[in-house]
Parts: sequence; structure tokens; C-alpha cells
Amino acid sequence: MAPNTQKRAAAKFYQEDIVRRKDDPSAYGVVLRCWQDAEDMPPQGDHVDPLMRPLVQGEVGVSYFPKPIREIVSEDVLELVDRLYQPGDFLKRSVDDVRSGVVTSTHVKGRLEHAVSGQPIPGWKDMDEVESTVDIDMGEYVIYNDWVGQVRSTEQMFDESLVEVPGGTLVRLPELSARLAVGEKGSDILPQPMSSVSGILGFLLGGNRPSDHDTVIQVKHTVLAIAWLAINQSLSPEEAQSRPRPQRYWYGSDLGKLTTVTRRAEEAMRVGDRVRLKDGSGPVTKHGRFTDSYGMIEVDTLVVQETKTTVDVLWQDGIKETIDVKQTVPYLNPDEYDCWPGDHVIWKTEDEKRHVVIQSVNAQDRTAYVRVVETGAIELASVLELDPHGTGDWSALSPASDGLGVRRGDFVFIHREGTTNGAKPPMVPRIGEVEEWVRDPPTVGPNGQLGGWRREMTDIGTRIAEQRGQEGSVEEAPIKRPQKSDTSLSWFGEVLDLRLDGTIEVILPNSETVVVPLERLTRLYDSVDQLEDLWGDDEGTIEEGEEVEVWEMDQDGHWVEGTIGDDDEWESADEELDADDGMDVESAEGGGDWSPSTDTVIPPLHVEPPSMVVDSTTPSEPPRPTSTEGRPHSPDVPKDATEPDDAEHDAHTDTPWKRFEVLPSAPVDHAFYNTPPAQHTRQFMARMTKEYKALQSSLPDSIIVRAYEDRSDLLRSLIIGPENTPYEDAPFVIDWMLDANFPQTPPIAHFLSWTNGNGRVNPNLYEEGKVCLSILGTWAGDKSESWSASRSSLLQALVSIQGLVLVKEPWFCEPAYEKLRGTKDGIVNSRLYNEKAYVLSRGFVRRALEIPLGGLEEELKWFYYANGKLRKVLDDARTLIEKSRATKEVEELPEADRERAVPRLSSGGIITLERTLAKLQALLDAHPAEGATAGEEER
Repeated sequence: MAPNTQKRAAAKFYQEDIVRRKDDPSAYGVVLRCWQDAEDMPPQGDHVDPLMRPLVQGEVGVSYFPKPIREIVSEDVLELVDRLYQPGDFLKRSVDDVRSGVVTSTHVKGRLEHAVSGQPIPGWKDMDEVESTVDIDMGEYVIYNDWVGQVRSTEQMFDESLVEVPGGTLVRLPELSARLAVGEKGSDILPQPMSSVSGILGFLLGGNRPSDHDTVIQVKHTVLAIAWLAINQSLSPEEAQSRPRPQRYWYGSDLGKLTTVTRRAEEAMRVGDRVRLKDGSGPVTKHGRFTDSYGMIEVDTLVVQETKTTVDVLWQDGIKETIDVKQTVPYLNPDEYDCWPGDHVIWKTEDEKRHVVIQSVNAQDRTAYVRVVETGAIELASVLELDPHGTGDWSALSPASDGLGVRRGDFVFIHREGTTNGAKPPMVPRIGEVEEWVRDPPTVGPNGQLGGWRREMTDIGTRIAEQRGQEGSVEEAPIKRPQKSDTSLSWFGEVLDLRLDGTIEVILPNSETVVVPLERLTRLYDSVDQLEDLWGDDEGTIEEGEEVEVWEMDQDGHWVEGTIGDDDEWESADEELDADDGMDVESAEGGGDWSPSTDTVIPPLHVEPPSMVVDSTTPSEPPRPTSTEGRPHSPDVPKDATEPDDAEHDAHTDTPWKRFEVLPSAPVDHAFYNTPPAQHTRQFMARMTKEYKALQSSLPDSIIVRAYEDRSDLLRSLIIGPENTPYEDAPFVIDWMLDANFPQTPPIAHFLSWTNGNGRVNPNLYEEGKVCLSILGTWAGDKSESWSASRSSLLQALVSIQGLVLVKEPWFCEPAYEKLRGTKDGIVNSRLYNEKAYVLSRGFVRRALEIPLGGLEEELKWFYYANGKLRKVLDDARTLIEKSRATKEVEELPEADRERAVPRLSSGGIITLERTLAKLQALLDAHPAEGATAGEEER
């Protein structure tokens, strides 16, 4: 869709970009933060770290090297040196390009210099010419006795470093952490002299004090704490039972029993990596004295100073290309329907679901050629009917780890021939159990020492350091690396490529490549992924009892900021008019003796709903007033959805479209029908009386609500999508439950999603029913928008959904995307999302009419048939299809059309929409009067 604001400049840099200052070409840095990042730092008082303040557009946070300087600077003072990708990453040539590609491999050249002396190595070196000097790094996998484990963090390593101090003396520095690297210099290497620096550390340091000339010349991992994740999946149950989970701590000769498995991405050179030349031709420096206990230490370690990278890219249309990374941008916000050749997806139509493999994608038309696995046939599909994730609640911000197929770069277990992973293709299960100790937070005792497993690991490492050089001291055996002749690890590997016939290429630890069917693979769920998922579970929640600002409804039916606390009594705008209506049950006789445990039959509330008046003004009449009968009106609800389209319906004044009504009983299809009814107090019923009055008097005509005499804790609402949004004229049904603590706790909402599993219709409306909104306590947004017992209401929640969720540009409802409004990236993604939302919401009309909805059957029939909205839905959609087929770009449309929420559709959108329109036309034809009228209009 065309935004009504001027385009904002695209970002120039992204996280992990290697940059150089234009005013100082020797000053290299890595970008750590960008203004467009999905999650930015909130403003918090004074910032000790200079990178932690909020960023404005055009700023980035940079950490320079080798000098440890960090600062936030304008993008304009930097130039791009290199951009980091790894296999499986997505990219584009530019942010407004609709075609994207997937990285299949990377090729990196590096400029090197000696880590200690700084002597440069002539020319650029390929990855094949160097090898890492680090035996194991953070995040790498290890294998022992058919188990796969991982060193997740630097805390799971205990290091001994040799540091050269002024005068050439070498001191040994043992510590829990892998913070140091060969060649690092500075006064922050040795600990500052403190009374707590005692025992072995004080003995090893002697009288040496920190100096700017202190230089690290050797680093050795002496103890590893390994989190064991999963066992070889090709073993029989009996074999697996005989292999218990290995030990946690590894040191000394035991280290030589481990085999490391490194990702292809980690084998690529990166700035700051420590490497050596395989041919041994690099410079060497010598340190120490022959007479010292350490002897002479030779250092051949080189540091990567600069890199230049090219990547092999597989574009969505199947074209393969090798390209300089500086000619690309990372694709950070992929559309939920994006897929690439070789992907295993589910093709969902109204009649069936089929497992297919993507052959090619036309990103502009949003169509794809797919290979049907069952038959081998190649067919054309709309991408809007493809499910690449296996979940309707997928989000680019938190993509689910479970899902369909595998991705390049995934590590997988390979099952024996003749067996499968046990899942129905294309689902691929994942396996990996993180032990509880890995989740333990750091603890410090009263003496300042670490506790838990960190204390145990420190004790082991310290004991080894104490005995170093003595008789019987522990000596570390080198960790093994897979050899090409070793076939014992053929059950584990990294996904190399996805073939168009559906098979998967896997590279084994010994560098051999095998081709296996998808059903013989199980994905490794590693500790990094698991802990990220665990930490993300609390996102979007608010703490109970938080102090929040409150809002209140004024006498005109508008919500305004208030200052009254939750202890004050809630009242609606028309409360003062009902001072003598006898509804003040809180002060009724005996009210003070009321108890939640008292067995009482609560009589039904009889609230006389107002009669429905259908607005029949003609275009020549003055516009509607801002407020009618106290009902709120907002730009997001531009007119009553019940306004008939022509004079034919002017006489329909006696209609079932009553904004609020209390029905005798709750329908059995209510989402909370089977929940035990809460035993409500008289105070609750008094509150509900006021809630009902507010709904009766102040609901917009495009929202109707039904309450129930037999279940006062349940409600059902129908919201009609506002004009000039992707949701125009579509029905959105939300079921509500009020628990025993209402109104101290917000109402519980359940959205009835009818997308057939083809994704969310809105970022805030989940497939499983969650409604993500601050006022409902399901999102930790602005505190002023949170639920307040004294000033929030059901009416406010309903109007918030219509006005804040069902909006013209719903992609920006995702808080992390709001900052992208007006950018090229935001415009492209919003336009794609609007098309999806429009097409899916047309299906909502069909679902509402085909399957009767308890308590709303007559209302929906009247609205879509008698009131002519179904005919309007069909006519609007067909007109949109005609305009879309007549143009190739939104920019070709007249300005008025460009300002529409959905200005045109892609070919894929048209394919899916026409399937729905055929069903809607059949429904209209089944009602003779309306069907005949529609046919006459077409003629």
C-alpha cells in the first residue's frame, strides 16, 4: 500500500558489520547496535555503557579494535568494510527489492598480522591457508561416546593465560572465563591489587601490578563444563540405554577423549580471530627465558585485521549467483510466506493439505512452482496458500524452532536406513535437553566467591594451576578434530543443501557429503536456542500490582487520561443519570455481609437494549456527528458498518442488529463454555450492571455484544472491520470470560481465528486465540494503556481492538516494527502484510455464514444478506482484482487508489481470493432475492 508519509532513508549498517571511520582509516570497528534493530534499549537514567542509550534514526553503536573504545556515532562517519553472513541467512540486493535469496556458502579472505609484534602478512589469505589456534570456542559442539554436547558460554571454560609483564617476566593467570586472547595488551589484563587477590592468584602474580604493557602470549582452556544435549539417534534402544550421559567437567587427559564439531560458519575468518598459517611460514616471536619454569614460549599466532567476503546465493527464482556482500543487505524481517527452492512446505487449500517442495518462487507475483511429493507433479501455487513453518502463529521476531523441513546450517541426527524420525513429513522433530545446572544464575557468597557449579569448576581449575610444573601435575591432552578417514560419526552432521527432489545434503564431521531423505533427520535443539526460547517466554507480560496511569470516559464518551487510583469506584459516562434507578447494589441491605463463599442464586440482569436505528443518510447529507448517543467515534471507525448501501434497505429499521443484548443462555460453541463458572460476588454483579449500561449506551454501531443470563462471566462480541483497512466488512468474533477477580484483573479474551492455518490475520490476533493488547494484560506496553479496575472497562477493551488492532497498516502493530514506518523496508513489508490480511479476512465472511455462530446467527444473516454487505464484499473484491490485473505496480494507480489500504493484489493473492469469492457467490446465490439483485447488477 502507498503510505501517506515521505519515505525515510534506509539503514546503511547492520549488526556485526565491519566498518571503518572515514576520518581515520586505521580505526576499524564492529557494529553492535542499530537504530532499526527489532529490540532496542529502553531509556534508563544515566548510562554507564556508552552504547546503552536509545538510538535515533541514522545512529549506530560501534566497538572499535584493537583499542576497546565504544561509542554511538552517525552512520555518515563510517564506511562499510565487510558484512558477515552464514549459511542459511537471508539477504536482498536492496531493502525495497521483493526478491530475496538464501546464503548457501561463504568465501572469506583475510588480511593478517602477528598478534604480538603486529608484523603484517603480505596479501590476502584464503580460509584454506589458515587454521584456528583455538582448540574449542564458545558454542561449539563436542562428541563423546555417542553423545553430543556444547560449551554454551565463556563461563563454561576455565582458562590459564600466560601474560608477559614489563621486564619480560611471564606470570600465569588462572580464571573462570575465556575473556583473553593472544596478543591482547593493556592494564585490564591482570587484576587490580586488592585484599581479595590472595591465595594461589596472589602467589602466581607475585608483586606484579597491572601495566599498559602487559601482553597475553598464551591461552589454554584447562577445564570445560559441557552441557550434554542428546544421544546418537541411530542407536537401538538397548545401545542407547548402555551409554549414560557423560560427566560435566573435563580436564587433563580426559580432554583428549573429546571430538569437536565446528559449524561451517565458524570456520570462516572473522575480524579478531586468532589463526596460524598451515604451512608454518608466518613470523614467530619468543618470550620468557630458558631458565624460567615456563621455558621459552614461541608465538606464531596471527590476528585477522580485515576481511572481504563473497557469498553463494540461491535466489527465490532459482538463480544461483556468487556476489560481494557489500552489494547486499540482510533480510531481517522475512514475510511469513517467504520460501526458497528446496524448502519443504504444506500447500493448504480449502479441500486438502499437501506436502510439497518449492521449485522456484516469483516474489513479485507471490506465486511458486511446487513439486507435490506424493505424485511428483509440478504445479503452480499461490504463496498465500503455502505454510513454510507448520504453525499459524509464526513471527519473524520469534520464529518457532519446531516446524517443517530443515534449513541450511542446521545440525541434524541421521537415523539408520529403513527407519524414520517418527514424524509425519514434512515435520522434522528436534531433540536436545539442557541440564538444569546450565540455567543456574551466578551466585556470590558473603566472602565474594562464586557458588554452585561455577565454584566447583573454579576449584578444579585453581587446583590444576597450583600443581602446574610440579611432579604429578595435570597436563592437558589436545581435543581431537574429526579426520577424513573416521566414519564413526556418520550419524551427525550439518545441512549443506536442499535438493529440488526433496532430499537433503548433509556434510558429516569428516567432510564427507551424504544425501538422505527428510524423514531420516532429527534436528538438534541446542542449549543456545533453548535458553533464548526460555528467556523469551516472559516477553509481553506485566507484573501484577504495578502502578499504572488510568484512563476514564468523559461525558461525551471519549477516553481521557485520569488520575484516580484503582480504589475509586468505576462509573460510566451516564452514571449520574441513573442515580435513582435502584441499581446501587453495593449499598443494598445486607451487602456488608456478602461473602464469596455464600451460596446465592444471582438473578439475571434485565438491561433493555436500545432499538437499532440504521443510518440511512445519503451522500449529500452532512457527515455524521463526532459522537452519537455518547458512542465514541475515531478515525479508525470511519462510519457505522451497518449503514446500508442503497435505499432498498432503508426500511429495515426492525433488525436483529442490536448493539447490546442479554440472551437467556450462553452458546455451546463459546470458547469458555466448558470452564466452570466463577462464583461471583454482589460487588461483581454491581460492576457488571455498570459495564452493561456502558455497552448499551456507548458501543459503536459496528460492534455488537451478547451477554448471558445463565453465565454472567461470559460475553461474545462481533466487531466489523473498519473502512479502508484490510479488514473492511469482515467479521471478527471474540469470546470473553471474566474470572472471579474481575475487575481487579482484566477480562480474558479468545479470538476465533478462521484462517485455515494460513497465518495470523493480524500481529495481535493469534491463531490459538490470544489477543495481544496492553489493556488485557497480554502485552507489556505503555503503563497508561494497562488495565485499571477503576477506569478501564469492557467497552474500552472492545473499542481498543477495533481502533488499535484492526487498523490500516497492521504490520506496524508489532512494536518492534513501528520505528520502520515510512522506511523502504517498512513500506514493502506492510504492503505484503495488508494483502495477506485482506485475502484471509474475506475468508472470515465465508466462515461466519457457513457455520452458524451461537447467539449471532440472525445478526450475521441480516448484516451480510439483508443489509447487502455480502454483495458489497464481492463487488469490492472483483473491482480490486480488475485493477490489479490492469497494472503491474502500485505506482501505476491513480493517487486515490494508492491511498487505499490494499491498492492492488499480486497474482498469488488473486488466486487465493478467487477461491474464496466463488464460495461467497454460492452463498449469495443460495439467497434468491439477494442473488438475483447481484446478477442484475452484473448484467
